[in-house]
Amino acid sequence: MRKKLAVIELARHREPALLISGQAVSNFGDGVALVALTLLVLDTTHSVTALGWFAAARMTPQVVFLLIGGAIVDRFSRRLLLILSDVARAVLTGAIVVLIMTHSLHFWELIVFAVLFGCFDAVFFPAISALTPEIVPEDLLPAMNAVRPLTNNLLGSTIGPAVGGLLAAFSASLSIGVDCATFVLSATALALMKSTPKPARDAAATMIGDIKEGLRYVFRTRWLWTTSVSVTLVNAFVLTPMFVLIPYFLRHNLHLAKDYVGFAVAAAGVTGALGALIVANLPSPKRRIRMMWVYWSIASLSALVMGFATNFWEVIIFPAVVSPMIIFGNVIFESMMQTEVPRELLGRASSVDWFVSLGVAPIGLVVASEIANFIGVRAYFVIFSIICVVPGLWIMVSKRINAVDAERINPVAALEH
Repeated sequence: MRKKLAVIELARHREPALLISGQAVSNFGDGVALVALTLLVLDTTHSVTALGWFAAARMTPQVVFLLIGGAIVDRFSRRLLLILSDVARAVLTGAIVVLIMTHSLHFWELIVFAVLFGCFDAVFFPAISALTPEIVPEDLLPAMNAVRPLTNNLLGSTIGPAVGGLLAAFSASLSIGVDCATFVLSATALALMKSTPKPARDAAATMIGDIKEGLRYVFRTRWLWTTSVSVTLVNAFVLTPMFVLIPYFLRHNLHLAKDYVGFAVAAAGVTGALGALIVANLPSPKRRIRMMWVYWSIASLSALVMGFATNFWEVIIFPAVVSPMIIFGNVIFESMMQTEVPRELLGRASSVDWFVSLGVAPIGLVVASEIANFIGVRAYFVIFSIICVVPGLWIMVSKRINAVDAERINPVAALEH
């Protein structure tokens, strides 16, 4: 039995502690920038449509280049790629600060910024997933995968946006400058870590060949591809629309003030942080696939509350339940990826998962908005929460998909077989 909390044990290891520290600072900067950039786009264009284009400009290259990013991650040191990503994003945010201070910022420059930022995000996400098992003991992987969303929810979704709103009201250049500084600090923490080697690979392999190999691995690994495809539905038609339809519901159905939208986001951030703190100290379950989908199914079905919600306190049950349940499931999934997938394929497998699970989200957002406009927000969430939970229920009862956990459930039987 572990004598100390997993988070405390994790902090005793130098490399994970440096990575966590750097990412915590960076998450705070992301939270500041989330509000600051939103207000900057609105102040520059005075258009909600322009804000939508700005968000799409960042998300689209992130999705499109994920497969290339995964191939790059499996060719070079993951630590060096993270440093490069942080430095590049520091330069980009620094350039925005200069343009603001010289009164020469235009909307097209913000679009270029968003596109380039999204490209480096496409490298960052698979790189940090692939680096984690290189520096963290296997028994502490669940704790590490929980600490990351813990800092993201606490600093990136709660404290950072609050500070970002205050700073942006005082000075746009100052708020963006804070984000720039956090990237520098994150890169410094990564630079202080020990060097990590390049992944083992065939030197004659081409980039296209590497991407194909990653795709082949994912789609011949039953538990991996079924999870990624099923998660796509939940992400596209329940979770992503939540961030648009809940604010709309609060404002236009319940006729509440604007600050209630912020309170709803904060509620999700607080419960997400608490959930991450709890799961960081839980052992990995024996039935990983089933437990993972139990959590995600609860998250999807929590949208049913929108069918009868008549006040703010009933509405926030939805985001307040979704946030920790998603984190509980994600920690199990990421830990499985890091222990079941060969190290030399981890970057590509991670990028394929990100590509599949997020690829339909922009389309889902448009579809959800149109359907909700036609049948109403209440009916939309009731119908689609039930539809999207069906694949997860199938995965939970499938013996073939759950076979990956057979040895954990009954080691003796697995050996005899």
